[in-house]
Amino acid sequence: MTDLKEFAHVLDGYKLRQVEVLTRPLRPGVQETRYRIMYHALAEGQVRNEAEGAQLLKLDAKGRPFRRFLLEFRRRLFAPLLFLDTENSPNFNSTQKANFECLRKLATFQTLVYRHCPENACLLAKAIIELAIQNDVTLVALEMATFLKRYYVERVPDSEQYLHYQAYVERLRLDWQAENKAMESYQAVIAPAVKSKSTQSQIANRAQALVESLSSYKEKCNTIIFVSGYYATRYIGEMSRFHWHDAIAVCDEAISNLNDKSCTSPRIMAVFKVHKVICLTMLDRYVEALRLNSEVIQAEIIGSRNWFLYLDNQLLVSLKATQYKSASQTAAKIYSSRNFAAMPESIKESWTLLAAYLILADRNEGINPGIQLEKVLNFRVNKFLNQVPNYSKDKKGMNVPILIAQFLFLLQSKEFDGAHDKLTALRKYRVKHFNTEDGYYRTQLFIRMLCSVAGTAFNKKLFLKKTADMIKTVTRIPKGHPDQHFKIEIIPYEVLWQWVVNCLD
Repeated sequence: MTDLKEFAHVLDGYKLRQVEVLTRPLRPGVQETRYRIMYHALAEGQVRNEAEGAQLLKLDAKGRPFRRFLLEFRRRLFAPLLFLDTENSPNFNSTQKANFECLRKLATFQTLVYRHCPENACLLAKAIIELAIQNDVTLVALEMATFLKRYYVERVPDSEQYLHYQAYVERLRLDWQAENKAMESYQAVIAPAVKSKSTQSQIANRAQALVESLSSYKEKCNTIIFVSGYYATRYIGEMSRFHWHDAIAVCDEAISNLNDKSCTSPRIMAVFKVHKVICLTMLDRYVEALRLNSEVIQAEIIGSRNWFLYLDNQLLVSLKATQYKSASQTAAKIYSSRNFAAMPESIKESWTLLAAYLILADRNEGINPGIQLEKVLNFRVNKFLNQVPNYSKDKKGMNVPILIAQFLFLLQSKEFDGAHDKLTALRKYRVKHFNTEDGYYRTQLFIRMLCSVAGTAFNKKLFLKKTADMIKTVTRIPKGHPDQHFKIEIIPYEVLWQWVVNCLD
């Protein structure tokens, strides 16, 4: 009874009554509190920002009462997290359920330790450690093993148990070090692309060095986190060299390794599948890419952030494959979702750009004659032409598809002065940010072709004469040629060139 008596010193009836779960449905006749009103409004998508939240509560969005409400509301939402019904939820697989259970029990374990309840802490640690080891929750398992090792030295001396948990500690400490090293390596190779302008060769060389530094851990550690960090570093290295076939092989090896484990992580698996989709796309293997990406979408929670990101990928690959009907169906699915409004502006900006190319495709190819695609996608050409998106700040090429799309809209509308301005911006961008060392050969040639339009006074015959050799060269250069960014060429340049020809007199 010692373990049960410990609870009597920690808990009392008052504290038990104070557990308030906001997500619990209201009983008939019970008056709603402001916290419940706000929670249900958020859950049902009625409140999308602070201004709407303040309006719902009839408060000033910038006033102290509303700021205090938000602080308290956020604090009250922490407790219900421990009561999530993961066991019956379709949104969690077995490994995720086990992870959540370990973390939930860890909170209880730490409370027991700090409130001097060692007997209960020991019982709970033994229950947690096996579950944590089976599901690669390394840090939790390490903390349990460390406590149990100390328990059988200080509390209940037992040399056999001490040595048993000492072996656990040594093994788990190695796994923890390996996981951290692998994730640090992955972050080290993607950080240059985020913060500074590094050449692809620099990223590739760094990835190779980091993979070699991880080789000593490779045979000793096989946890989900280590596997994901190790193979992610490898595929980034291969993709930085534009070795698409080798990158696919790395992704396949990682997927096979994860499949062989007793515990799984569909989200980490999806990361490798999505990067395989990119490689397949760069090799013009569109059918395989779209099929694999569809599998990833079906395995994701509908309406989640990742679900939208994978649909974004599906839309992009469909456009690259010139499968415009498939692209329009994907776009409609994105824009019709009620969770669309809650997505970050950066993601919406990407969709707007893809929607622009889909509208251009509809105008040039006639995807669905009976459907007003611009209305379905809530796309306004004038807004697209006049906005200054964050992509415009990009110095690695992502501003190029925006300028090209804007030029094509203006050319179709016979607004030649505006079209000429976009060509000037493209030429300056190419000269300033693209050079022979950077590559982007297809993109550089296509920009040169577009810029030649201005010199021909938008004359079709002269344009065809000036670009005849260049379009042949572009056709011969594969889309996966170094140094071609996955998202820079949204619709093949050969197709865009033909659209330009069709617009000229």
